[in-house]
Amino acid sequence: MSTQPDKYRNSTFQFQPIDQAHNIANKRRVIEIMQHMISAPQATLNEAIGDCYHPDAKVNVTHPINTLSNLEAVGAQYWQPLRHALPDLERRNDFIAAGRFNNADWVGCFGKYVGTFENDWVDIPATRGVVAIRFAEGHEIRDGKIVKSYVFIDFLNLMRQAGFWPIAPSLGSEIQWLPPLPNNGDMLSHQDNAISKRTIECILRMHNALGLYDGNPPSRAVLDKMEMIKHWHPNFMWYGPSGIGTTRRLKGFEDYHQIPFLVAFPDRAGSDVGHFIRIGDGYFAVTGGWGYLQATHTGGDFLGVPPTNKRVAMRVMDFYNCNDVTIVENWIPMDIPHLLLQMGVDVFGRMRHQFRQHRPISVSQWMVARQTAEK
Repeated sequence: MSTQPDKYRNSTFQFQPIDQAHNIANKRRVIEIMQHMISAPQATLNEAIGDCYHPDAKVNVTHPINTLSNLEAVGAQYWQPLRHALPDLERRNDFIAAGRFNNADWVGCFGKYVGTFENDWVDIPATRGVVAIRFAEGHEIRDGKIVKSYVFIDFLNLMRQAGFWPIAPSLGSEIQWLPPLPNNGDMLSHQDNAISKRTIECILRMHNALGLYDGNPPSRAVLDKMEMIKHWHPNFMWYGPSGIGTTRRLKGFEDYHQIPFLVAFPDRAGSDVGHFIRIGDGYFAVTGGWGYLQATHTGGDFLGVPPTNKRVAMRVMDFYNCNDVTIVENWIPMDIPHLLLQMGVDVFGRMRHQFRQHRPISVSQWMVARQTAEK
């Protein structure tokens, strides 16, 4: 991990092996906790939260929910509204991996919440039809309870399903993420610590290579200096968040994400905030940072926004599926509404404006209804 420049703070990383029985137990415990949270009667949901979270647990959810500093807030601002929005809520896990990082046990997972969107959630108008809400999570587990959580809900994708789109069209394809290719075994089985170590170090070498970008306009020669072709399978899938979309192969990745991102944020790099998770689990790996990736928005038209010259901190996770040599698949939950808010664009405000224009209600009536609901 000594490649220079060390823009992503990888040089000090040391893989921490983990007892596999313990690791599998952590994964199963997270599955159990989340199932409990969606199936417990709503009248006893706060009691269920107490059974599943440490009393001093800290939970961070993508904008507009953000930081929840106590268990009462976890229930009132996250679980209760989600359960109310989708009364027949079902959770489908597509990916789960676990390991040790910074002397703590971590579990990373993603999948979909499926159900009938009966009631509004974070002001997104209910459709009364079925929706699939993309989630991704990183959980620190201690003594069978959650100590810390980072939860990514793709609210922009839910807006899209509800018929609202408050930003420029995505360059990539807006499709539901596919689950991992089944080539590399069951994620709930024992994994070889040597393979886990090799996988996460492969990922961090790719991160180091991204750090070789010199800030110049991303011509072919400039892109080739990062040697991405060494790190990715020829037919790799890159699943971006709603607003960016999904791409395939290196050309698709460069055309529809990497080049627009480099133009907009030429000085992007890791920061002292650090990753909250860096784990390898067999052929799977997870990294994530809540404000770790930082940059200055000096270039044009990323997500349809002209340069603002604002300094931004990005909330992002990466889930990887690898083979013995390269990265085969990469899923990237990212808090796009929070990033855009730092760039001066309030997607929830835009959505509410569209909502008012698409319903037979005046602005004054809507404002009165909102004020009454908030009391």
